[in-house]
Amino acid sequence: MANNMDESTRDALQGLLGRAEDLLGRAQMLQSKESGIAGIGKLIKKIQSERTFVKSLQNGSIALKENQLKSTNLTHLEGVLHSAESFGHVLSVLHPFHYEGENGAESTVIVDVVANGGTSWVKVTARKAKALHRIWEGDGEYGEHDIVEQAEQFLQASRQHPINYQPPTVNIVFYGGVTKAIVDDLVELGIKPLGHIFQTVEDSLKIPLQLPVIKDLGKSPCASQPSDEDCRKVNLDVTTMVALVSDLTHGGCWHAFAEPLIQELAEQERQRPLVAEIEQFLQDKELYACQTAITDFQGILGTIAGPTEWDRSQRLLSRITVVEDGPSDRAKMLEESHRVKHRAKVIFGTGDKLKAITTTANIGFVRAARNKGVSFAVHIHQSRALTEKKRNSPLKVDASLHSRTSPQDAHCKVSDETTLSGSIQAGQENLGNDKCTSFPTAAIPKLQKCPESILA
Repeated sequence: MANNMDESTRDALQGLLGRAEDLLGRAQMLQSKESGIAGIGKLIKKIQSERTFVKSLQNGSIALKENQLKSTNLTHLEGVLHSAESFGHVLSVLHPFHYEGENGAESTVIVDVVANGGTSWVKVTARKAKALHRIWEGDGEYGEHDIVEQAEQFLQASRQHPINYQPPTVNIVFYGGVTKAIVDDLVELGIKPLGHIFQTVEDSLKIPLQLPVIKDLGKSPCASQPSDEDCRKVNLDVTTMVALVSDLTHGGCWHAFAEPLIQELAEQERQRPLVAEIEQFLQDKELYACQTAITDFQGILGTIAGPTEWDRSQRLLSRITVVEDGPSDRAKMLEESHRVKHRAKVIFGTGDKLKAITTTANIGFVRAARNKGVSFAVHIHQSRALTEKKRNSPLKVDASLHSRTSPQDAHCKVSDETTLSGSIQAGQENLGNDKCTSFPTAAIPKLQKCPESILA
């Protein structure tokens, strides 16, 4: 530490170092607890960089300037971390979103926290209310943009990055407080301000600040939609259609398979039956599929489907409205790679243009598209395969497996509710030594109780 440094400066630097250490520990804890948050590593590196800078000031390797104790980035980073800890279902922090500005040029906004499954954008500002108000009134230095102008840029960007076909809500968290005059402008734009609101600039100089109170604003997958009607369209990916007609999801998981991958899928099905899960989501929905998806599905059926898988597929196809391929512009603009295939762009893009939620097991494409700045409205489920022709001998089930799920339960989930009138054409399929009615998986909102008379 430099010998000519006075005691108050030493104390101030030690305080900054303590803050940096505390923030680093909290960020690392958040990373370990919520491993799926993109950009958390970037936040940790920024905090580490600030800590290194403070240490350099302490030991004198960097000359200390008068304003460096006040202009540290730690306050902003603390705000980002606090928001990430406070909002629900955080997807990423410090996330760049590119958008086309009013003059047609590409611009970028950095969203400090993307929360609530992507439906909420959070911008953090640590500037004091007095400084924000001064800039807002037009008295800022050259290059300083007032917070309302910045909010308008965030709104413009959010409209070009919809989630479930609605722009994310833009929240601005004021860790240094904000005047009511600015809040009124933001609310009029549709921005949600959070933080202490001062009636006047003078009040901001008298009243002590507290951390903003952020309530969990969690939303359902369709919460950003203007009405329930917009959640009713479902675009079926090939992976969903395969899962709905697969022998695995209709009792075939209780057979042995020579292929390790199929054996693993069978074990997943025994642990977590998939059809009921998908059907719950499809309840009361309109089913769509584009021509590419239907053609690919029919090609798979013609190659490896067994007879009952084929029968189920015909009942499923009768319930689907087939539309021409017509991907949205943003889907067509995606650069193709080993994760972003042309076929997936067509299928997901057509659902995007329909403003439908696409059901899929292709999480690789969904993540790759999101990393390229395109977030599709999706319902993700586990994958299954067509396996009827690959059955070997019936599986010998030990007591522990049987106590979790029996073959009969996996095939016919008990429900006292009846199906839609006229929607079922019952078929029979062999399940070990028992016979049970097979229902068209995508055609009904709930599985029907198996009639006792045909369980003999």
